[in-house]
Amino acid sequence: MSKTTVKPRKTPVQSRSKKRVESILEVTASLLVEKGYESLTAVGIAEKAKIPVASLYQYYPNKEAVIYALCESMINDVMQRFDDYENFESHKLGIWELLELIGEQEYANPANHKLEFELNRAMIAMPQLSELHDSFDERISKRFSSILKYYGSKWSIDELVNLSRIVFRMGTTYFEHINNNRENPTLAKQSKELIMKAMGSLIQDCLHEPATS
Repeated sequence: MSKTTVKPRKTPVQSRSKKRVESILEVTASLLVEKGYESLTAVGIAEKAKIPVASLYQYYPNKEAVIYALCESMINDVMQRFDDYENFESHKLGIWELLELIGEQEYANPANHKLEFELNRAMIAMPQLSELHDSFDERISKRFSSILKYYGSKWSIDELVNLSRIVFRMGTTYFEHINNNRENPTLAKQSKELIMKAMGSLIQDCLHEPATS
């Protein structure tokens, strides 16, 4: 059985085409937030974007390709933020100040939680997106490990990568929790504080304890 392609059919060049692709991506993001990735269809995207489904297929061969494009955009945004986090000479923050900044950037915007949660769920569940998910998981874990190394952790890179993956799984659980309780801002605030405390406890161990192996 051939693998469904997730590559776009063509890259928009003209201004009108670029606006159409932007609209497709914005509409898809909106539908993911409203209904979740399981309910997403190419027809539904086209209808909400107010374009013929044939126009959608000019740029993307299927809904998976549209989700893939959104995932790539999300990943690029995360990586750009990590460029800032790792610019130690510029921000001159201590480890706990930096972790507080990361917490604010990654977990403090409720408007982004649902979309990021759905994109992560899609990457895990859809075979066509599994390689992208594995690559993202590896890259982000190694980059967070590098931050912990910079601030003095004596743990090995493999140990820090494992810790980073656990920390990010906790973040995914947080997104799910917020998604299920998004009508309760007080609970959302408390949940963020608790998840940051839990993450901080794990990170403190790796900064003050010797390597475990």
